[in-house]
Amino acid sequence: MSLVSIIIPAYNGEEYVHWAIECALAQTYPHKEVIVIDDASTDRTQEVVKKYPVIYHRNERNMERAYSRNKGMELSKGEFIFFLDQDDLWREDYIESVLKHLEDSQIVYSFPRSFINSKGKLLRVSRKKLPEDPLELVFSGMVGYASATAFKRSAFLGYRDEYVLRDDWEIFLRSCLEGLSLKILDEDKVFIREHPKRTSKSKKFWTATYRIYEEYKDKVPEEYLPYFLFHVGETAMRFGELRFGWELCTRAIFKKPALLTNPRRLWSLLKRGFRFWRR
Repeated sequence: MSLVSIIIPAYNGEEYVHWAIECALAQTYPHKEVIVIDDASTDRTQEVVKKYPVIYHRNERNMERAYSRNKGMELSKGEFIFFLDQDDLWREDYIESVLKHLEDSQIVYSFPRSFINSKGKLLRVSRKKLPEDPLELVFSGMVGYASATAFKRSAFLGYRDEYVLRDDWEIFLRSCLEGLSLKILDEDKVFIREHPKRTSKSKKFWTATYRIYEEYKDKVPEEYLPYFLFHVGETAMRFGELRFGWELCTRAIFKKPALLTNPRRLWSLLKRGFRFWRR
């Protein structure tokens, strides 16, 4: 039976990290190790973690999550690598359900549909329709939650510090462009926690998105470029970069008018475009 490594990066996670650890330990797949990387927390994270039978490592200083995930990989011994953020959760059979597909694919992404609040209560379930082509999902920015991502050890390319807050999307872009095989699962076994501290609301999220745009705009295959441009443009407008975002979205639509047959994209464009034209 193959060893599975579960890596949990933690930073000031005293409120949530015990749930993540208990969730990892409760997985029905028996042959596993749980590694917690404490990113120099200043709260009671260390005290909480040390109550559990896990491998614990504390960074000497705060290094951000990409470094912590890579450090966990460095300390791990498993053939298969799973990541779980300190505030997210899995169903008990999550690992078993993913391992069935890691035999034939190098990366497995379990599309998250359930979102919970700070107390673990269900907030909403996404009904978003997924495209059949997994690469469309990747270049549209619809993948990235590390808690929903698993790798064969030999296929893990490493998270990159310079893209912190979008490092979890960038690793998919890089992996797919290098030809690694990806399987998308839609089984609703991952719970993403939404709370005010969630990093996707930080301005750094846009900064990292723009860096990815600059690096990958000439590398994305032409057939997927409209999806990439629309996602970056939509993100730009969300963070107040209205003119730049509008330009990218209109470029994307010019290349592929069918983008607007997606109701979510159409509504997003109308809502944010209205803000642009009111200026």
